[in-house]
Amino acid sequence: MRRPPRLFLAIFGASLLLAAAARAQNVPFDLQADSINYNVSASQVVASGTASQQVTVTGKDGVVQADHIVYDTHTGQIVAQGHVAFTDPKGNVLKVEKLELSGDMKQGALQQMTLRVPMMGQIASASEASVSGSTYIMKDVVYSPCKECPGSARPWQISADKMVYDRAEGDVTYHNAVMDVYGVPVMYLPWFRHPLGPKRPKDGLLPPQFGKSTTLGDEMTVAGYLFSPDQNADYTVRSRLMSERGAQLMLERRQMGLDSQSEIKATYLNDTGVGRVRNSLAVAAEKDLTATRRVGVNAELANDDTYLNQFFNRTDPYLASTVFGEDAGDRHYAALSMTRFQDLDTTRDPATTLQELPHLQLDRWFAFEHGGQLSLDADVTGRYRRLGSKSERMVASGDYTLPELLPDGSKLTFGATLRGDIYNIDGSSDYNGVVSRFLPEGTVTWEKPYISPGGYHTIAPTVMGAMSPRGGNLNGKVPNEDSVSYELDTGNLFEPSRFAGLDRVETGPRLVYGLDNRWGDADTTEWRLFVGQSLRKFDDATLPQNGGASTKTSDWVGLIEANPTAWFNLNNRFRLDNATFIPRRLDSGMRLGLLGDEHANLQVTHTFLDGGPEELNMQLHLPLTDTVAFNARTQDDLANSKLLLGEAGVAWTRDCYKLELVARRRGYTNGDVQPSTDYMLNIQLLSLGDNE
Repeated sequence: MRRPPRLFLAIFGASLLLAAAARAQNVPFDLQADSINYNVSASQVVASGTASQQVTVTGKDGVVQADHIVYDTHTGQIVAQGHVAFTDPKGNVLKVEKLELSGDMKQGALQQMTLRVPMMGQIASASEASVSGSTYIMKDVVYSPCKECPGSARPWQISADKMVYDRAEGDVTYHNAVMDVYGVPVMYLPWFRHPLGPKRPKDGLLPPQFGKSTTLGDEMTVAGYLFSPDQNADYTVRSRLMSERGAQLMLERRQMGLDSQSEIKATYLNDTGVGRVRNSLAVAAEKDLTATRRVGVNAELANDDTYLNQFFNRTDPYLASTVFGEDAGDRHYAALSMTRFQDLDTTRDPATTLQELPHLQLDRWFAFEHGGQLSLDADVTGRYRRLGSKSERMVASGDYTLPELLPDGSKLTFGATLRGDIYNIDGSSDYNGVVSRFLPEGTVTWEKPYISPGGYHTIAPTVMGAMSPRGGNLNGKVPNEDSVSYELDTGNLFEPSRFAGLDRVETGPRLVYGLDNRWGDADTTEWRLFVGQSLRKFDDATLPQNGGASTKTSDWVGLIEANPTAWFNLNNRFRLDNATFIPRRLDSGMRLGLLGDEHANLQVTHTFLDGGPEELNMQLHLPLTDTVAFNARTQDDLANSKLLLGEAGVAWTRDCYKLELVARRRGYTNGDVQPSTDYMLNIQLLSLGDNE
């Protein structure tokens, strides 16, 4: 019988002793080596490797690889020398010449260390370092996530006397740091901290932005700073310098709690171009009082109509500031609010802007065993304006619905509504005093789906009949504040009244019908075509001429959807003249290509209103290489052959920074906002990269 080699016996015996010692110390790990020896007198296990196979120690807190490792079975200490690499469970890699670790691999001392963090890059230390738990402390540090090219400096790096990396918190703190750009010092940072990976926000500087505009001049956004005093709160400070308009200060505060959240944004500018101070304030805050009750405020103000448009490219028609409280349960809803509107149209007198002070909503729902449902609603509001009519309105209604399934698979839904309104009108040119109205209405809706044998094609016709007394709008005595907008479309075709608010209603006998065609499986719609129309017995002068239903036979409304593949999407909502089929309204959208930064895609939207605006919007994203992408977007006023907004830019992303150069043309005029051409350069430093 052949005897085992002496080396095999040594490795086998040392492994048994090492395993026994590990169990005694309650520190389980595996050891692999080319040579293992056990020194009984010194209670040490000595493992050595070769050029092709290093010693490897694997434990629950990491993996150590080295040319030579000594393990003390009494103290549990591990000393590794020669090309040492320690990898923790999160992928952080320490490379040192000598590493001393406790048996649980959580603390120790290091020499000539290199640390590679997956979310950060490479940190090289030229002197001493130590690790304790999840904290790495290093001296004489140089950090950069950029790849090092032979013979050239890195695009940017940070050198510091001391650096602390807290793996648990996910951030790095520097002391006495200097930032270099291609070897040139550009910034001294006595204390500097930044987060790593998808962690909560931490204190730190924000990247600068540069630009040039024909109306703002040369501009630079600098002194950006993010301050996070707690895990659920942060502050942001920015300053924007413009050669033609002065210095702009921007402040933001955000906080999120278990039962509350808030966000405040404020901006200030002493506009040297127009010689006055301009500012804005936005506040959004909510507080949950119980599981169903909350109070809050959503407010936004600007001290002139064009400030947000000119400096932040905002095109809002108005700003709304609302204070509210609400209680929303399974069967009820109650809300009390007050709203102030700021009209941003420079041609209108602010004194004529309507304000809602206050607005009360009460809703209660009841469900019955026979399948019927009853909804009781109340709406009370006061309308105020400094110049023009004022009024108070109270609306109370009850709405009962009863669905019935018939043996042939069709569904009948019966509805009955009783509504009463009271108005107190003051200052109207048409009527002053108290006026009331009573509005009963009944509806019946029939619908039935027809499904092809394979389930791919579904045809679903729907018919609704509605009946109510004529004359519910009292010949214009009731002021129209919230029902100015009216347009027939696929979304409101089967609504008894298509007005957006409560001041105006549709009355008289009406008949509505539509046919919906769908092709696709249960989860996706590949093709869809819907067409519908409404009929009325009598003319209704209340309905606007361009709304699509002013005549007894309404316009045709419908929609088209096409989703044949993942890279193509087409949708169109239309309204066609009831007799000539000439388009009265078109809203179209198309997408070519897959969404995502790595895919080329083109998105186009087109809107057309007969006698009104017509706009075309296009947005293009085109990756040219793995690191360079072209982006462009346009907004065109086709009715007046005018470019409203055009923008094009190139984004270059490297392993450690991103540059984006954008050229923008604004072609419209709004008050003191004039057409302009702007050029912007955005710089973003990245802490990501493959740094082998």
